[in-house]
Order: sequence, then C-alpha cells, then structure tokens
Amino acid sequence: MLNSKVIVAEYGGPEVLRVVQEPLRMPQKDEIRVKVQSSGVALSDIMRREGKFLNPPPLPFTPGYDAVGIVDELGEDVRQFSKGDKVAVFFNGTGGYAAYVYAKQGELVAVPPQVDSSIAAAAVLNYVTAYQMLHRIAKVTEGERVLIHGASGGAGTALLELGKLAKLKMYGTASLAKHSTVAGYGAVPIDYRNEDFVDFLQLHAPEGIDAVFDAIGGENYERSLWTLSRKGRFVSYGYTSVLNEEDSGNWEKEWSHLAKSRTTEQGHPIHIYSITLLKKERPDWFQEDAKAVLSLLAEGKINPLVSHRIPLQEAARAQELLEQSLAVGKVVLIN
Repeated sequence: MLNSKVIVAEYGGPEVLRVVQEPLRMPQKDEIRVKVQSSGVALSDIMRREGKFLNPPPLPFTPGYDAVGIVDELGEDVRQFSKGDKVAVFFNGTGGYAAYVYAKQGELVAVPPQVDSSIAAAAVLNYVTAYQMLHRIAKVTEGERVLIHGASGGAGTALLELGKLAKLKMYGTASLAKHSTVAGYGAVPIDYRNEDFVDFLQLHAPEGIDAVFDAIGGENYERSLWTLSRKGRFVSYGYTSVLNEEDSGNWEKEWSHLAKSRTTEQGHPIHIYSITLLKKERPDWFQEDAKAVLSLLAEGKINPLVSHRIPLQEAARAQELLEQSLAVGKVVLIN
C-alpha cells in the first residue's frame, strides 16, 4: 500500500506543492498509524511554504498541523487506543497533509465517533488555540471587551464563538463582505479596509479594550496597543502581514523584537502565544484543552465553521483560498 502526501521541496508559491507517494510502513513501538479523513489548512502553512516562518523546517517537508482520522494500525505497547477509534493528531506545524500519518499514542486525542471529521479538524488547531488564548493566557472574565483581528478566519471565528460562550463584549475586524459572519457571533464588526479600528473603538468603546488578539503583526500590532484599557493585555499569535508585503526583509527583526517584549511602556502585559511551544511546555494543558473543546463540540455548544472541503491532491487550491482571503472559517483537506 502507498501513502499519498503533499511536500514542499522548495520555497515559493502554491505551485511548489507536490503530491508524492511512498510505501506505508508498520508503526514502531508506542506508535499508531492513522488513516486520515480530514486535515486542517492554516496561514502558517503558507508562511512555511514561502520560507517566511521563524526556524522553518528543513526541505523537503509536509505541511500541516492537524489531522483527524481512524486508527489503522497499532505498534507494540499501544494500550490507549484500538483499531477503528476516531482520533485527532496535532503536529508541530508539519506532517498533516497526508493520507496516512504516524504518531506516538501520547500525541493523540480521542474524537467522539459521532463528530464529523472535517468539523473536528476545524476544532483541533483553531479552537484549542482560541481556548488557550482566552482562558490560559488572557484569562478573560464575563463582560470584558475584546478585539479580534482577522475575525472571519479560522482562529478568528473560533475566538468569536468561544468568546460568545464566555459572555464577552466582542469587536472584530473583517472585510465588509464578511461582516454578517462576525455579527452572527454577537460581535461588532469593523471594516478594516475602510474604517480605522483605533478611531472606531475610541468612539464605540471609549473605556478601552481589555484583551486584543492579533495574528497580523507589523503596524497592526503597534496600533492595537493604543486601544488597550487600563487593565488591557495584548496577545500576539502570528505575523501574517508578512504574506502581504512585497518587501518583508525586516519581518524577522520585528518579530524578534516583539517576542522579547513583555510589557508596553504603560505596563500592559504582552503575551506571545504559540500553540506548539505551549504544548511542549505544558502537554497536560494541551490534552485538557483539546478534550474540553471536543466535549463542547460533541455537546453541540460549538459549531466550527468549515468554509471549504478540498481533496488532498488539490492542496495548492486550498492554500490559494486562504492567501486570497476567499475563505470564511476553516479550509480542510479531505481523503
């Protein structure tokens, strides 16, 4: 049997993505082989593909943080799972774009069998990220005001839905065409193309914002700090503005500067969030939070928004949808 997977053999545009096949192998000790049903697509995948990600993986590599599927084969000493179980696998940014994946049993999370695999794939990266930023990092409380940049995207809609459950007052930046999505979660949409979000919030939230969630970086990051309330805190979890800049030569310097900051001049806390780093530092939190998110999913309390389901062989098209801002919510690859 053969395994199909997507590889990046050189940095560049979507055209550098290639689908290759290799023989399947038996899982090693304490390892599980998973037959993938759905894999998530993220903007960070594109940043890695273009070589615009800190500490990029060595070429060639297979993109992808997350995969959901069925346990297909067990290695020696596997006790936690059985063949036929539905599971989610979370990788350190590489490995998910494949028909079969391998992972240690401690890296898997059980998925309720009744949950649609594409919906589960939309939850693993985005909703665990949102859950941890809201509750582990910013530690939001009911009634607080939050600003979510890129509110119509995968992580943005996750923040909106979990923020609604937490009874937050939410503001979200998005293009005008996506305002109905943002408003549907009970948030106040801000048209980032035609409105200045700083001016908008000074008018509509003069007390300031208690928590800002920003995956964009650059000028957006600097201006977001101006919106903070007296008790405001800033959470950065990406630097996607680099994808839109023709001259992005300074992005590593700027990101490094941000990463070294811990407070603003006014004393507001600055948090640099990375799901992969936090998972490495606190694997117990990841397991707890992934289970909490999947429980919310099974109970019908959250409903991740899947914009497109695209065959694995068309991964380039899936990434183009994100690059061109044509997706609302999550894009997933299916096998």
